[in-house]
Amino acid sequence: MFSNLYTPIASGSSVQSSSLSRELVRRGHRVTVITARVLDDTPERETLDGVEVHRIPAFRLPRMSLTLNFPWISYTFTPRNQRRIREILQECGPSVLHLHNHMFDLSLSAVRMRAQFHKPLVITIHTILKHARRMWNLLLCPADRLLLRHLVVNKADALICPDVNIEQYVSEAFPNAHTQLIPYGIDIPHPPSGEAICEIKHRYNLAGKRVILSLGHVHEVRNRKELVEALPEVLKVFPNTVLLVVGAVSTDSPSVLARRLGVEGSVVFTGPLPHSQVPALLAAADLEAHWLNQDVAEMTSLGIATLEAMGAGKAVVTVANQDTHGPGVIRNGENLVLVSRSKPGEITRNLIKLLADEERRKVIGAAASKTVREHFSWDVVCERTVDLYAALCKSSLGRGPTGTSCAKPTS
Repeated sequence: MFSNLYTPIASGSSVQSSSLSRELVRRGHRVTVITARVLDDTPERETLDGVEVHRIPAFRLPRMSLTLNFPWISYTFTPRNQRRIREILQECGPSVLHLHNHMFDLSLSAVRMRAQFHKPLVITIHTILKHARRMWNLLLCPADRLLLRHLVVNKADALICPDVNIEQYVSEAFPNAHTQLIPYGIDIPHPPSGEAICEIKHRYNLAGKRVILSLGHVHEVRNRKELVEALPEVLKVFPNTVLLVVGAVSTDSPSVLARRLGVEGSVVFTGPLPHSQVPALLAAADLEAHWLNQDVAEMTSLGIATLEAMGAGKAVVTVANQDTHGPGVIRNGENLVLVSRSKPGEITRNLIKLLADEERRKVIGAAASKTVREHFSWDVVCERTVDLYAALCKSSLGRGPTGTSCAKPTS
């Protein structure tokens, strides 16, 4: 498994790669992960949940507007690291290589190892490579559809698309790619302890408040602008409302907007928190709201954070393509609430209605949890992923028994 982002880094692709690795180990496979060592206090090698994790030296790049000020962009493609990666693969004897994210530099290493070890390469496409500023898209679009297409994507034996929006993006950006639609897997969280919930409420002064939780890093594509703009009207009805935004903050635009609207006292930015605290955060909240601001709603997907909130039985307000996971999976008003970000009044009205109606929140949350269990549980997702690995291993490129990314069945 190649992933520039891996636990304890908090990101969607990190959660997916670490959870998939854990589930594959649980099914009897040996899994080795190669990731970037972007935090000095993380060990170079350790075993987590049975997964062998190797963190290779990385030069952490400064925050840049081009990368949405993302704090964990790094450079790992050095001769020394190439030698180390070869040693790791020689040691573990992979059957399949699985890369997460096509745009980070470990993608180049994964492609080189595919050629050297003659093993099939799977790439999960997590992100549509697009910037909030049009000027940067003049650079990103050619880099994605020309450079990355020829250097990385065309070298893959299969591309995993987590939803139909990513699948459409792939069909347009990388024609003739072999794609497989496999959704994100979601851990159904165990109910947190009362002590954990109380600690969260105390830490952020949430006792007696109505809490709108918004999970995910804050940058210009996910700036929470619509939520902040809705707050003045929400506060007129429920003056004790708090918008709790959890994630690394890479832009000050939402805080500037909150000050301009006079609601800064009702918006809390926690910064990045360990993923283990998400269940308690969800339990302390009345509802979750999270935006992925693409140009059009028809190309907007449900994020991992949204699915996790649904799995925990929370009512979720979001913008998304209702058919993002196929017809009938997402049902507006039944298992979540879809709104249009071009209609701020609609967003405000739905937030107020949900905050006022606890019973409706419970009904939507129960239906949401059932949907996640049926369509996004790790049992379902891992089974489909292993089936893909098996099919690739039977192809002319495959050389070993069915296994997973740098993985092989244990005896």
